[in-house]
Amino acid sequence: MRVAGAISKLKIQQLFLALIILTLGVMTLLLISSRHDDGTERESVTPLHERIGKFNGLNIFFIETSGRSCLTARQACGVESAARANPHASVTLYMEKTPIANLSRNKSDKDGVNCAITKFLLRRIENVRILRQSLLDHLEGTPLWEFYRSGLLNKSTTPLVHRSDAIRVALLWKNGGIYLDLDCIVMRSLDSLNNTVGTVRDFIPNWIENGVMAFSAGHPFLHFLMKSMILAFRPDNYLSLGPSAVTEAILDFCDRDDLPPSTLLFCSRNSSLFIQPPDAFYAIGSGRADVFYQLKTDLADWNKVKHSFLSHIYDSGSGRPVPPTSLYAQLARDYCPFTYRTSEINGSF
Repeated sequence: MRVAGAISKLKIQQLFLALIILTLGVMTLLLISSRHDDGTERESVTPLHERIGKFNGLNIFFIETSGRSCLTARQACGVESAARANPHASVTLYMEKTPIANLSRNKSDKDGVNCAITKFLLRRIENVRILRQSLLDHLEGTPLWEFYRSGLLNKSTTPLVHRSDAIRVALLWKNGGIYLDLDCIVMRSLDSLNNTVGTVRDFIPNWIENGVMAFSAGHPFLHFLMKSMILAFRPDNYLSLGPSAVTEAILDFCDRDDLPPSTLLFCSRNSSLFIQPPDAFYAIGSGRADVFYQLKTDLADWNKVKHSFLSHIYDSGSGRPVPPTSLYAQLARDYCPFTYRTSEINGSF
């Protein structure tokens, strides 16, 4: 009996030990499954509204209207650079959740890398958030809403461009902040910018780009601009809701015949606008876009951009190769290091 009892007690001890080993094994598997495929630990994503106390109230935002699930590496570079140069600002990327019907859906080998970079922006850079929405809904409550509801905007031959032009103005009017094109590389803090746009030094005089716009919420110029855009819209002219509309609207709203840079304009309804000089955002204009992609960087061009708030990289969406010694690569290496390093390794920048 004593022997049988001892055997029974031993079996219980063995069973208990087996349960402990099994529990430890499950815990180990759970720990392993909580890691990414690349071996890095999964970090919790704190919602932006819970972290807002860390921010200085500056709102920087971008828009991606194609409906793709991920940014390209060059687009991600713009978001990363803005967040790094403005660590106390909230940086929001508005992404269209519904793909445009006639947009190419072909996948490429770069998609995996691009999606990994996009996820990094959300998970690891604390002041970035990504909102997937029906972006045209932001036109509701603005003069552009009936214009959209009428179906006129759907006649556009360049819907990505025209939608972005309309949505950015609506978001600025409603929320205020700084709108940036995704092909901008930000190099400095932008918290000094307000109620301002930038001119260019290209061949067109008094030309205002709309790739960078900073305004307080409810600024009367933006309401005037939205009304002007409806009249200016040409479905087959991709600039009709963009730079040309903004330029003409400023001339009318501020009763000007010219738009000299570095000038504070006093305009209708007791409002004002500041016209930034070309070197603020567009030190190298569209007429010299090749400069960004040349094998060797000209020191004079580097000196033009190094004191800018940011550099608008023309032709970045064209797929042109970016040599490692080019001006574009040098800017990316300095101001969006994670995106550039990750994409360069995989040959996808």
